[in-house]
Amino acid sequence: MNKWQRLWLSVKLIAAVAACVAVGVQAFFYMMDGSDAEQIHPLSILVVGLIFGFITFGLLTFIERGVRRLAAPFVTARSQPQEKADTDSELVAQPLILSTDDSAQQKSL
Repeated sequence: MNKWQRLWLSVKLIAAVAACVAVGVQAFFYMMDGSDAEQIHPLSILVVGLIFGFITFGLLTFIERGVRRLAAPFVTARSQPQEKADTDSELVAQPLILSTDDSAQQKSL
């Protein structure tokens, strides 16, 4: 994952948490000011906030996929991985030669 993908992921997570908190706070104020406050369970505030947080994260992911599909024809292939593959094949093509000590070779004979 490159730095731009990490940055976009952090933006999506921050936006989702912000939506969760904002909707939770508004639901809390509605519960406190409303006449039907006894009928609203306190955990419903958390559930409503989480639902809007997931919706926000999903919408931003959907936008990201759309932008990637639109930008895919304009993105050119990088030549760096090909150059690296060429240098790796050159290294593999060369035989590996180990130097031996002459005195050790004479002792074994």
